[in-house]
Amino acid sequence: MNSTTKSQTSIIKFEEFFATSYKDDVFEILETYPDERSLIVDYNELEMFDPDLADLLIDKPEEVIEAAQIAIKNIDPLVKDADINIRFEHTSNVIPLKTLLSKYIGTFVAADGIVRKTDEIRPRIETGVFECRGCMRLHEVEQTSGNRIIEPSLCSECGGRSFRLLQEESKYIDTQTARMQEPLENLSGGTEPKQMLMVLEDDLVDQLNPGDKVRVTGTLRTFREERSGKFKNYIYVNHIEPLEQEFEELQLSEEDEEKILELSKDPNIYDKIIKSTAPSIRGYREVKEAIALQLFGGAAKQLEDETKLRGDIHILIVGDPGIGKSQILKYVSRLAPRSIYTSGKGTTGAGLTAAAVRDELGGWSLEAGALVLGDQGNVCVDELDKMRSEDRSALHEALEQQTVSIAKAGIMATLNSRCSVLAAANPKFGRFDRFKVLAEQIDLPAPIISRFDLIFVIEDKPSVEGDSKLAEHILKIHQENTVDYEIEPELLRKYIAYARKNVHPVLTDEANEILREFYVSTRNSNTEEQAPVPITARQLEAIIRLSEASAKIKLKDTVDKEDAEKAVRLQMACLKEVGVDPETGEIDIEVMEGRTPTSEREKMQKVMEEIGLLEEEFGNQAPLNVLVSNMAEKFDMSEDKVESIVRNLNQKGLIYIPSTGYLKRA
Repeated sequence: MNSTTKSQTSIIKFEEFFATSYKDDVFEILETYPDERSLIVDYNELEMFDPDLADLLIDKPEEVIEAAQIAIKNIDPLVKDADINIRFEHTSNVIPLKTLLSKYIGTFVAADGIVRKTDEIRPRIETGVFECRGCMRLHEVEQTSGNRIIEPSLCSECGGRSFRLLQEESKYIDTQTARMQEPLENLSGGTEPKQMLMVLEDDLVDQLNPGDKVRVTGTLRTFREERSGKFKNYIYVNHIEPLEQEFEELQLSEEDEEKILELSKDPNIYDKIIKSTAPSIRGYREVKEAIALQLFGGAAKQLEDETKLRGDIHILIVGDPGIGKSQILKYVSRLAPRSIYTSGKGTTGAGLTAAAVRDELGGWSLEAGALVLGDQGNVCVDELDKMRSEDRSALHEALEQQTVSIAKAGIMATLNSRCSVLAAANPKFGRFDRFKVLAEQIDLPAPIISRFDLIFVIEDKPSVEGDSKLAEHILKIHQENTVDYEIEPELLRKYIAYARKNVHPVLTDEANEILREFYVSTRNSNTEEQAPVPITARQLEAIIRLSEASAKIKLKDTVDKEDAEKAVRLQMACLKEVGVDPETGEIDIEVMEGRTPTSEREKMQKVMEEIGLLEEEFGNQAPLNVLVSNMAEKFDMSEDKVESIVRNLNQKGLIYIPSTGYLKRA
């Protein structure tokens, strides 16, 4: 059977298919044309109607789609020029990007990925109108999708070979190029993700944003680059299907689901999951418990007024060097179903959020960074303190609002970054000092510290018993070259994916009461007028998220009393580690969030008042030696303390030193 007969057969088959299965849809589109220009056909229905035609679509997509377009015109002859796009969804031929190589050129394929960048929309000439320079006769020539314009070979009237393109008379179509990369959950550690160029036309343009997870269906084609002469593959897109379901690509079989549900009934499941988190590192139970809760996450909510409440838990680990922080982060990035690992030294603000890059034709486009690509997953940022301060500020919005707003090269955009952030930092002076405030020891601004739900400080303290157990653990791993897992990592990955996708626990009245009691009693534990504030509403929200995650671990629909108690215990452990004012021994939220403790602020206030009195007494300048002796006499403040406060006030610009040994308020 020759190709003309084949295409004729395909047209007849499509006429029958549309007349039986899509009659109403076809007439609806023909009525609303040109506002609606695409008919979406379910590939499964086509396969049931005619398996041979469905197979032919995979092998010879261009012929079959053209036959379908002609068939639509034949259905309603009154609409002569209705150029309807036929788009096929749910195609069975889904191929991973890394295996989408030259053998698939010319076939109809579907591929899953994350959109890396989208270029600007440009017109492409579809039908060129040419004027003969000799006799002015007009000729129409259909153009292919290449860059070169095809002119008529010769004039049908005078035989001339010189033509002028009439740009305004020609017919154009919108076109846009985009780039996607394979999903993060499909990557094995250390491999670079495979990327693919996409060409979108007509009503598909402007459908994609960087960071979107999509299944793209289309024809794999190739073109020759003019500069290098090499060939490059791209997908000529036919249909775009958003993949918003979390971790869908992890493909859970029925057998996997049975294992997961059986595992959830184990009474020790909570402990087993904690022990399976970074098992090669000994100890740090509370840190591992927090990370386990982070992997499962709380329940994100959207209120009626469009306000979004985040469900993701952010954790910061501050610790002495050599205690395995990076190892924990690396493990989490491998365990989380969708995850990105990055280190602060080699990360810029654009690398975290989005970079503005020039496309091939000189226009600007956005390329998604780590926080956007990690949407609905985990982003592990090591050495957060080593990042430049202007780059760190990119984290502010992503941590709380879970979006990334960009204004670069004239592009204004807001991209989603609904991810949990696990960050690690070293103390500023190499080792952690219990007698200094947290803010002084981490090179991080207060607004960033305050956005973490849990902050852990891990100290490397020598102890004979602890060190011998640790040495034994490390030597055993090196000797046996294996690690004992309570739950195999692959099964745990699937368990986390299942819980995040299917379990959305709701707070019970009992759990509500425990959380309310904790919040009210902790806040009002000190009745003095100028007492420090121990916690704020931010910590209450963090505890709600932690208790929801605890319920998710057991695949429960409700957050019970025990879940709330676990969350309260973990938050209190953090507050006692990090949020205690070294001078008063009281929990102070200012310390936890990296700001000046209440006790320190009061002392600053007293020093400022004393400088004011001395200025009046000594004629506009306060002698430092008199200030030191007065503060010791009135408030029992040491000389070192007064000098430290003076330095601090000077740095903040509240006072200055007009001459040696004298102070003056600014």
